[in-house]
Amino acid sequence: MKLYLNPPSPYARKVVVVAHEVGIADEVEILKFDPWVDPQPLLVATPLCKVPALVNDQGELIVESGTIAEYLMDKAGKPLPSGSAKFDILARAAIAHGMMDAAFNSVIEKRRPCDKQWDGWIERQYRAINRTLPTLKVPPEKRFDLGDITLACTLAYFDYRLDGLPWRTLRSDLASWYDQVLDRPSMLASRP
Repeated sequence: MKLYLNPPSPYARKVVVVAHEVGIADEVEILKFDPWVDPQPLLVATPLCKVPALVNDQGELIVESGTIAEYLMDKAGKPLPSGSAKFDILARAAIAHGMMDAAFNSVIEKRRPCDKQWDGWIERQYRAINRTLPTLKVPPEKRFDLGDITLACTLAYFDYRLDGLPWRTLRSDLASWYDQVLDRPSMLASRP
């Protein structure tokens, strides 16, 4: 399998962490590209020119980090559980993914020339994050499922790209959990 990614992408990191956690990282060839320059190999793999993108062994394209993560989990024989447990995991992943989107949107907006940036848009993203942080529960110590992985990658992206976001002060309990999961081999292997 070929995984097209840009190392700073929190979406790509989520997929790499999942590959390590389910034990199939050695089956995934990582190809690093900056999607912002429209690299030809990435355009050939996916006309969307978005990362992450996975091309499986049958040559099928799979996009969107959540879809790729579930594909890798299924391939490894470790699919999401069924019933309410599945929806609990997916709901937690979706909330964390929403914060990831807000952080990413603010970073992308800040890449624009200063006179073209929409401050109201950036502020809206920060407000969404700040409203969501207090609602999060600290994951149990031994659990590290797709919801927790998505949360960890989101918090990592906050540290990496959002220096001005005081999430660690707002949620010191969540910061303690995050600092522990940072030592997991999957998190270490996926650092940008």
